[in-house]
Amino acid sequence: MAASMRVPFSSYALCGVAALALSVGGAGGGDGESAGRCGAAAPARERVAGREVEAASAEGAGVTTALPRAEARWRSTLSRGSRSQQAGRRFEYSYAEEEALAAKLDLDHPDPELMRRIFAKRRQRVLQAIPDGAMIVFSVEWVQPRRLEFQVDHSDNHDFIFLTGIEGLESVESALLLLPAEEKSWVVLYTSQDAARAREVTGIEDVRPYAELEQDLSVALTDYRDWRITQIRRWPLAAALSKRWGRDHKVLYFNYPRFFRVGMPEPSRLEFFDRLRRFSPELAIRDASDVLDPVRMLHDAYALASLRRAVEITGEGIAEAFRATQAGMTEAQVMQIADFVYRYRGGYLGFPTGVRRYPMAGRPAGPSIPEGFIQYVPRSGMEALQPGDMLHIDTGAAFNHYSADIQRDLPVGGRFNAEQRLLYEIALNVQKTVISRIRPGATWWELHRLAERMLREAGGYDRYWTYGIGHFIGMEVHDEGDYEGPLEAGMVLSIEQGVAPPDGPRVAFEDDVIVTDDGHEWISRSIPIEMAEIEALAREAGSFEGFVRKEPPGTR
Repeated sequence: MAASMRVPFSSYALCGVAALALSVGGAGGGDGESAGRCGAAAPARERVAGREVEAASAEGAGVTTALPRAEARWRSTLSRGSRSQQAGRRFEYSYAEEEALAAKLDLDHPDPELMRRIFAKRRQRVLQAIPDGAMIVFSVEWVQPRRLEFQVDHSDNHDFIFLTGIEGLESVESALLLLPAEEKSWVVLYTSQDAARAREVTGIEDVRPYAELEQDLSVALTDYRDWRITQIRRWPLAAALSKRWGRDHKVLYFNYPRFFRVGMPEPSRLEFFDRLRRFSPELAIRDASDVLDPVRMLHDAYALASLRRAVEITGEGIAEAFRATQAGMTEAQVMQIADFVYRYRGGYLGFPTGVRRYPMAGRPAGPSIPEGFIQYVPRSGMEALQPGDMLHIDTGAAFNHYSADIQRDLPVGGRFNAEQRLLYEIALNVQKTVISRIRPGATWWELHRLAERMLREAGGYDRYWTYGIGHFIGMEVHDEGDYEGPLEAGMVLSIEQGVAPPDGPRVAFEDDVIVTDDGHEWISRSIPIEMAEIEALAREAGSFEGFVRKEPPGTR
């Protein structure tokens, strides 16, 4: 929120490439090396951030090649919505095991072997979830500007990063093939980059030149009934894919653009998809997100730990910005303090920070942002803060590609007046009540209607609430997810609502919450939210206090 990629066509010639075997559907879990050469074949219960999680070994944390069936959770990729009706296979996931490992991960000094196992487990889940055919996930670049919602620069590449851990220059001209099969499953990375480095980072043993992707697909499109024994021995991967496809219905999942505008330039890989269909009319191209979204939606240990770190960094940025806030500062200056803390702590912006002042008489309506231009319009302006204003911040640091999303409010001057206090209490009561209802089995619409009813009963404030109760968070601040079905353990939500009368100050909150096996964990509760906490924060000396009180250059 790296250059357009075009697959070359060349001759068939490959032999002697090591194949990667994955055990799927049985006790198997992680990537494993094979010979593969030519000639070889409940009521809700709340937890708050910071509580200790009982330690568990890595072997019991969802990253090993075997998980006891009694402990493993099987999740289905069959959604209740229309997007995922083609996908229906189950994949292995246990929130308890992922949470136990997340508590032990050292994000500042990650163990390379453990990270390889974590990414292998992600690929294993996707292999289990692919209902038919195979999947290819290309490393892709930001092609279309002016999309309908903000994404970071590497949003289009998040699926590839999620499955490999490779990003930046090391991911250019790369693609990942996932092929579940009865005899053995294949995980193959095609890349124009350094193969040894790719093996070291990903743990994938079968790394091939990028040009060979076209060769393998071209050979595999031949109906399996026409394959001679010599050809099967010469091209074992292509033979396995051809056999998996059969004769009449050859399904191939590709990572179509997740964020696009039909009238703007197309990613070049769409031409490649169309060309494959012209050469094989039986080929059915499907969107890989139908399979990937349910896997990404249930977060593993690395995602959970990274989201918690993103929330921690966001909390520190908000705290430093609020400590420094004083009348006369601009919205943008408050924003810059928070954003600096995010970058200093090793994060980056999950989306542009928004800081706005709300006078007691309300804020005049500003110009609307045209669809697709959000990244070109500042969300924090140059208006100077005045005593008695309510300052609102909507912000989120991202860490390891996982973004927080938090909203908080501060009275400029450090103390709430009576009207601000009344509105604040209404909004905070709604926020805490909605969060308390989060549990497996609850639905988004139940939470939304609860907030709507409470705002209405508090004085008709539902009339001024124009958005929904929240969204999934993950690799995108507004992440992919199933908003129709019930919540499940391992999902991470952002809950947002507020009171915004047109003739008064605006008060709104947003908090990040993990759905657990027996309820939820409010991971952003450590960020001050109660009025007493906010007023105490405003009285504290901040790290930037001396700097913001200095006269700017040229005025001394």
